[in-house]
Amino acid sequence: MNEHSGFQKISLKIEGMTCAACSARIEKVVGKMAGVHEIVVNLPLGRAALVLDSDSELRGRVVERIEKLGYSAGKFEEASESQKTVLGLGAKLLISALLTLPLLWAMVRHYTLTSGIWIPELFLQPWFQWILATPVQFVIGAPFYFNAWKAVKSKSANMDVLIVLSTTSAYLYSHYMTMHMLHSGGADPHSVYFETSAMIITVVLLGKWLESSAKKRSMKTIHQLRRLSPQTVTILRSENHPETIGLNSVKIGDTLLILPGEIVPADGRVMSGRSAVDESFITGESVPVEKRQYDRLIGGSVNRDEVMTMQVTALGPQTALGKMIHLMEEAQASKAEIGRYVDRIAAVFVPAVLVLALLTLCMWSLWLTPGDFKGALFKAIAVLVIACPCALGLATPTSILVGTSRALESGILFKEGKYVEQLQQIDIILLDKTGTLTYGTPRVTDIVTDSGQEHRLLRLLAAAENGIEHPYAKAIVKEAARRGLQMKETSSSQALTGLGVTARVDKHEILIGSRAFMSQAEISMQKFAPITEQLEREGKTILFAAVNGVPAGLIALMDTLKSSTPQAIRRLKKMGIVVAMVTGDHRKTANAIGDRAGITAIYAEMLPQDKVHLVRTLQSKGKRVAMVGDGVNDAPALAAADIGIAVGTGSEIAKDAADINLLHSDLGGVADAIVMSRKTMRNIRQNLIFALMYNVLAIPLAFMGLMTPWIAGTAMALSSVSVVANASRLQRASWRN
Repeated sequence: MNEHSGFQKISLKIEGMTCAACSARIEKVVGKMAGVHEIVVNLPLGRAALVLDSDSELRGRVVERIEKLGYSAGKFEEASESQKTVLGLGAKLLISALLTLPLLWAMVRHYTLTSGIWIPELFLQPWFQWILATPVQFVIGAPFYFNAWKAVKSKSANMDVLIVLSTTSAYLYSHYMTMHMLHSGGADPHSVYFETSAMIITVVLLGKWLESSAKKRSMKTIHQLRRLSPQTVTILRSENHPETIGLNSVKIGDTLLILPGEIVPADGRVMSGRSAVDESFITGESVPVEKRQYDRLIGGSVNRDEVMTMQVTALGPQTALGKMIHLMEEAQASKAEIGRYVDRIAAVFVPAVLVLALLTLCMWSLWLTPGDFKGALFKAIAVLVIACPCALGLATPTSILVGTSRALESGILFKEGKYVEQLQQIDIILLDKTGTLTYGTPRVTDIVTDSGQEHRLLRLLAAAENGIEHPYAKAIVKEAARRGLQMKETSSSQALTGLGVTARVDKHEILIGSRAFMSQAEISMQKFAPITEQLEREGKTILFAAVNGVPAGLIALMDTLKSSTPQAIRRLKKMGIVVAMVTGDHRKTANAIGDRAGITAIYAEMLPQDKVHLVRTLQSKGKRVAMVGDGVNDAPALAAADIGIAVGTGSEIAKDAADINLLHSDLGGVADAIVMSRKTMRNIRQNLIFALMYNVLAIPLAFMGLMTPWIAGTAMALSSVSVVANASRLQRASWRN
């Protein structure tokens, strides 16, 4: 879901939804409101994500409209909601089961095979069964009545309507027969069906409790991330006096004291001290990272060794941890396209079931078994219960919920659920070189210039590159520092993306960059052609330098291929995906890196706009393209591709432009993400086939009277449970193919 200027993006917690028909109706009605650009309702999470006009009153009108439909809507807050829901449903289920058990015990008299089982005489009394069934029907079952009334009042129908119609019919018929027997002095336990109404309510509660338990397990990743923020921190006030305060009282710019073993409470930078920090929760790297003065600290990481002080630069939702949680919630709340098709089916499913149940009642009571109204009624009740579209509504979002949670545990962050569906359709993957295939930490290997001028040239170039956030710039500055060279003063400096840097150093005009950059400046580097060709054959990247418009020399840099890259490339090819490398390097350098990585399709000397053009060209040929990169120059191509994937060491701009973020720098994460996507979509298809086949097979059985209402209720609940159980298998799935 994309954000646009002038729009607001909100999340609402919606209570009262019971099936896919509920979520589909909310999307249909609210989606037609003026100012509502997008709405996605997630049934398992009870959450709606909306994109609205920036009108300050529109949110209130949306909430009001949802409430008119019969649901409650409010601000979405995670907290321990799932825990409370599970406990509340568990308590209701226990009470309902205790009251229903004697009714089930008495029910065995209805069947020839079990008629010999001993039953307490009290359990056979219709008045006693009435006493047990009444609180189940009207106290524990009260929420079904409230929700059904809201649905009917808003001129819609949902699962609660079906449950209320079926259970009330069975209860009122049994109540009538009980009163008749009490009045006449008879007591025939075969004439009442209180166990039917009580059992249906109990098994529906069982299904809801199991669904909530599965959701709680699937949400554990987000809960664990939330617990990475401490409740209190130690702040340093004036004169470095330490004081313990709540995290919610901290402001940007405050100085905090971080002791060994403590969690870093927010994003910031080291002001004093030097320590090893464990960032494995966000980078996947098990080895702690050494932090020195001015180094970046990520909230949620753990200080391992020494005392540090830090200055806070971001808090709450603006931290790396906060953004990760927000994106994860959005991914789980969003909807894959296959889920939208299911919603359209569910929207007409419940009304169709009501018509079918009425048809069943009429056909059996009027034509098939005239005069047997009781038998016809219970066949219609079975149809009402068995046809509830619970499993259908849970099939897609539950798998997305579990799959994206499992992916995050593996260091793969999907920004929206739809990308899970789109990733498995990819035909070709374009891989950036620096920082993606390689470590992105190049080192200077050669300096070629006039004899005796190496240090002078390096001093000028390091001054020009100082402060530029590019791996090559940092490598040049680092090499100058290693040689103990003092950098000159830079009066101006400008980086031209994909080309190079222009700067004014000590009254000299400095240009450093690619061959194309020099060509644009009409500076010939022909005199360095022989050595350039040799260095490029060795797989080194060449940066040319000019001083005051005159060719001055070149610098060769070598970046090391990641050890995991060749294996990752082999895995991607094994999946039947075409793998290509796109890089700004000269073709000879690119070919050398490609050979070592196992890539034969290579696009070299590519500027950012060339990468975008390549993506568009491949798409115009019907190819579905994924782009993997990490730099600012990759951001346009990441945004243009069908799927953009940013690796963990990448720039914030690249991460923002991408659809999927790898929280680590291992390229194997791309293959893992594709395997996860394929397994999740396979799981969704299994769920949908089961849910649809269940209704196709069960409804005719109920219509023919081969399925009693209580068995229909049990089967309906178990169908939902089976879908949730199948989706839960993804939690244990391996992404290694």
